[in-house]
Amino acid sequence: MPAPHLRNLIRTLTFVVLSMALAASAAAPMPQDVPDVAFGQAGLYRLEVALLVFYSGLLLVTPAFSGLVQGRLPIEISTRGAKFAGQADESVEAARVAIERLERITDELTEELGAADLRIKKIGERHG
Repeated sequence: MPAPHLRNLIRTLTFVVLSMALAASAAAPMPQDVPDVAFGQAGLYRLEVALLVFYSGLLLVTPAFSGLVQGRLPIEISTRGAKFAGQADESVEAARVAIERLERITDELTEELGAADLRIKKIGERHG
């Protein structure tokens, strides 16, 4: 969790990006024919412009903030957010540990299944 002064900086940057999005939405010229993506509605067109500017701003602010303040750049930006090299290494290690755990469980289940098969055969021989 970021320090309080970093959280305030993040809030400020988000507010600036939101303000830019609202200003761009208000200042965007209305085309004669509203694009089909806005279903012919001027209000929806302006909302889409605002969303475009907002998310574009966040896309730029995220790596800029990380690079300038924390000294690291993201290796991936997706709908889940930015992923950094350390997080990628941690997720690879976590996946490796999970795979090893599942392999152990599979081996144990295989042994138990073999033992159960033997018991079933012995019961079948006694009663059959």
